[in-house]
Amino acid sequence: MSILAIPAIPAIPGQMCLSFAMINQSWQNPPSCVLFDFDGTMYSFSDVYPHVWLRFYNEQLPAFRGLEFQAVYDRIGDIFASFPRELDVEQEHEFLFDEIKRIWPGVSETNERLISDYQSRSLEFMTPRPGLDELLGRLDAQKIPWGIVSNHDGRNRHKLAAMELRSQPATFMLSVEVGVWKPDSRIFEMAFEEIGPVDRAAAVMIGDTPWADIAGGRAAGMRTVLMSDEPHAVTDNGGADLTIGGFEELQAHWFG
Repeated sequence: MSILAIPAIPAIPGQMCLSFAMINQSWQNPPSCVLFDFDGTMYSFSDVYPHVWLRFYNEQLPAFRGLEFQAVYDRIGDIFASFPRELDVEQEHEFLFDEIKRIWPGVSETNERLISDYQSRSLEFMTPRPGLDELLGRLDAQKIPWGIVSNHDGRNRHKLAAMELRSQPATFMLSVEVGVWKPDSRIFEMAFEEIGPVDRAAAVMIGDTPWADIAGGRAAGMRTVLMSDEPHAVTDNGGADLTIGGFEELQAHWFG
């Protein structure tokens, strides 16, 4: 998912969320390999971006003419929701701040400066989801390779470094670098080439976006897990085998 996304994750009509109690016995065995989406999966937008936008709000306070922060934050969320899917990362940034300045003409600074501040603050507040570091440690201890497959660019490497995880990925596929975007299964094939031979049927893809992460993982022959801040509100997980709200669930199930 794009690094720009606002944390609200809407329920989508259709398929029900599955819990561990509803998964067959094969999920009780550790996977052969785990691939993660990055943005919205390895960290939660709700842990990072409210802080980023609150600082922006305070700096540009006169432009909002008395609007409370939550109203501004919600309106920015509407802008994210209106992103055309075909935009690349740079176009998303420009679209975002063009719209902000159209709605609130009093917002000062150039797009270049606003984007730079946005990116640096994202790094400042970057924290992994609870349980991620522990899960990666267990994967390493079991010699289970893991990697990242992200529809983004090299800035995600800086964000990963800012998390200060104790473990490092065996592969880090960034769509802008390799020229292939999820859900295209070729980006997963590239990841597997770097990782080496694994039992594909026992490999797992974890992501927060059904159309990219779940569809892509399924196309690559993997089992799939949808990550959501509100798992019980998800009514369509895109065909994922499992929907979860945190990494503790996976660690407990795979490793006890």
